[in-house]
Amino acid sequence: MRALFRDLLKIEGVKGVVYFSLSGQRVFEEFTLGRNAADSASDWFALAMCLGKAKEGELVFEKGQLYIRRGAKGILLVVMGLIAPTGMVRLTSDILLSGLEERKPARGIRRFFKR
Repeated sequence: MRALFRDLLKIEGVKGVVYFSLSGQRVFEEFTLGRNAADSASDWFALAMCLGKAKEGELVFEKGQLYIRRGAKGILLVVMGLIAPTGMVRLTSDILLSGLEERKPARGIRRFFKR
């Protein structure tokens, strides 16, 4: 699972990544600062659920940023420093979430016209 999130963790300024299923179970969590994995995981998910049906959100604090992205299979939270390339984080998150989603095989003539 770590190989999927490797590109996101390599971005300068990213301090941690947490991925939850839509039911609230923690699927992946890794922090570069040596954070204890057991504490406050439910708080992160509760914060993401407060956004309602919004697809993405970015919260800027005094000492850092939090990028929240809702996908079809789960919710991605990226903890960043104050100076982090948010455009690169968004692009990498798009690629990551599209790779996590399962695609249905095309039927009929549509299988020849892939997007």
